[in-house]
Amino acid sequence: MPVTFGSILFACLIFIVMMQGSVLPQKSLDSKTADSVFKIVDIEQETNDGYIYTIKTSKINLPDSPQNIKIKMKTQAKLPADYYDDIYAKISFYSYTDNAFDSYGDYADGIYIRAKLVSLDDITEDTKPPSYYILMLRTKIKEILTDDFDKENAGLAFSLLTGDKSILDDSIRNDFRVCGISHMIAVSGLHITLICLLIYYLLKFMNAPPLLSTSVTFMVMIVYIGVSGYSKSALRAGIMIAVMLTAKLVNSKADTLNSLGFAVLIMCLNPFAVTDAGALLTVTSVLGLCVIKPAYDEVLRPNNKLLCYLYDGVFTAISVLLSTLPVCWLLFKRLSLVSLFLNIICIPIMQIALVSVLLLGIFYAVPYLAFLPKHIADFTLGLLINVSDFCDDKFSVLYLDISDEIIGVAIAGLLLFTGISLLVSNKVNIKIISAFTVIIFSVAAVFSAYNYKNNAYVCVSSSGAAIVYDKDSAVILGADSKGDNYFIDDTLSVRNFDNVLVLDSDFCREDIMEAFPNADFDAFTDSEYMLCDHITVKYNTDVIFVSVYDKVFKIDDDCVTIGEYNAYRNIYEKFNESSDLVFIVAENANMQVKKER
Repeated sequence: MPVTFGSILFACLIFIVMMQGSVLPQKSLDSKTADSVFKIVDIEQETNDGYIYTIKTSKINLPDSPQNIKIKMKTQAKLPADYYDDIYAKISFYSYTDNAFDSYGDYADGIYIRAKLVSLDDITEDTKPPSYYILMLRTKIKEILTDDFDKENAGLAFSLLTGDKSILDDSIRNDFRVCGISHMIAVSGLHITLICLLIYYLLKFMNAPPLLSTSVTFMVMIVYIGVSGYSKSALRAGIMIAVMLTAKLVNSKADTLNSLGFAVLIMCLNPFAVTDAGALLTVTSVLGLCVIKPAYDEVLRPNNKLLCYLYDGVFTAISVLLSTLPVCWLLFKRLSLVSLFLNIICIPIMQIALVSVLLLGIFYAVPYLAFLPKHIADFTLGLLINVSDFCDDKFSVLYLDISDEIIGVAIAGLLLFTGISLLVSNKVNIKIISAFTVIIFSVAAVFSAYNYKNNAYVCVSSSGAAIVYDKDSAVILGADSKGDNYFIDDTLSVRNFDNVLVLDSDFCREDIMEAFPNADFDAFTDSEYMLCDHITVKYNTDVIFVSVYDKVFKIDDDCVTIGEYNAYRNIYEKFNESSDLVFIVAENANMQVKKER
């Protein structure tokens, strides 16, 4: 207990130092424009309206401004510069969130402010650091995969190998999310462990000395973490494997929980690491495998090998589901039950695909050696896509809404009971925890089914789109950017609609039609359109009125008005925050207003 409270105080101290020393000084640049010198330090991301670069400044020509900071910068055109060249330009800074959780991992990566390119002045070459060659390796991998596979398989292969989802099809990403297997497209312990074990035992098979095997494996691991973009989940896994490899050198056995604790300590020297969803999920997953799974094994593990394989698959998934439940409630508000069974099928397929893609990358210049890995990878990647698409289509009902506060209280009670059990008896009472969890899932299923049947929703995105939907029908208004596409996909993807009406969304027309084949664009024959029994849409002098359960929403270019409440569609300017406003309209009930990430 003293160590625990000491750790809390130490964490608070680190947080205060980071806020005062890094975050607030960078926030002071908000709304300022300055001549700057910077380098591109990561692969650019292409968007519909330009590019997003991750840059590191070496000079910002403003009085008392912070120097050597990391920024994400928007540009309209691709910069004619190589990685780590010195770029002289004028950039305009802006703050996009005051909350680390709403930064979508930027705070965890040390990015606290963003910028726009105003003008480009000059570019000069500079000496390239080792990280330059890792970036070039990542770029080469991307080229190989896009040349050898079709668009869908190439995007999935690149995500599996590097965790980079920039070329992954949105529909595949959504299928993986709904099915609860998104961890496969984020480099984590599963990926790094598989690759390190492959290298280590290959060298051991070749009778390499232990020191050489360990050193080579360690170097491969460092390069692979760099290729993955130094994600928090990859760093956590890398630190744990480094501890394991060191233990092998000294003929000792690494304790998994202590290794996890050491990895978390190193990660949390950046206090915003705890706002990274990947970091939270990977740490809690390992915790579940180390604490909950052994408790199940003591009570239920069978002796039969076939039954044992099935048992391990199911109860590994259950253990991870239990341990990640608080993170799912906190960050995602949804939970996939189909993942309990789908992981048993997909993880072995994913492992074969990952090894095949890796071998293809190594032997791509030798056609005879690359032939077999390419075709195995092509088959397994297609299989993953088809399985996830089928499960998304047939079992999306198992994607539960756990956003209700009652569910949060129940999860808190479960955590409290587990903590007390560990303190008192040094183990968890798995029977009581399982019973408690069944109750939580049952309550969540009841709430989810009730909300699905009886509620309509009005969502206003931070990028400008408004969506009105119930269990059967949806109205999409003003979706005119890639950000709106993501918002629509995330909001509506787990439902099958009989009717979809799309207004003022020509920019996203193709993407929406692909996601919703039955979508009707601008279907007004007069000033009124009845979408279903619950939703009616009316036009009146460029203002749209949507009636849901006799409650009228006025939607124009500026805001959504419900009674006296105004929800501004441009939330960045009006509220300076990036949360989406969600209005829940229950039949024969008062309207609720809340904010969701």
